[in-house]
Amino acid sequence: MRIWIGSLALALLTGCSLPASLVPGEPNVSKTSDKTPRDYAACVLPLWQRDVAKTSQTSISNGYRITAPSIITADEILDIVKYKNGSKVSLYQGPPWAKSGSLRQSVRDCL
Repeated sequence: MRIWIGSLALALLTGCSLPASLVPGEPNVSKTSDKTPRDYAACVLPLWQRDVAKTSQTSISNGYRITAPSIITADEILDIVKYKNGSKVSLYQGPPWAKSGSLRQSVRDCL
């Protein structure tokens, strides 16, 4: 019985953590910036790494994706893509109780 309960708990926790490639629905924050995607990513990345050491940056079509991994919930993901003369940034965060206010603030500070 204990093994079954432990397996169920592990399955539920695993279901909460989606791979970064599965960006869900609408972003929590969507803004534009006059900075190029490269310049904007260069501003945000060190700020996120200060809060979440294993934050990483990858190239995506037309820009960059910055991912702050989470052990408990879905990763926090910031997509930065070319938009007009600057960039468009889209922040995807997990459930309300797991959102990082400091990562969100960094997104705004770099605009």
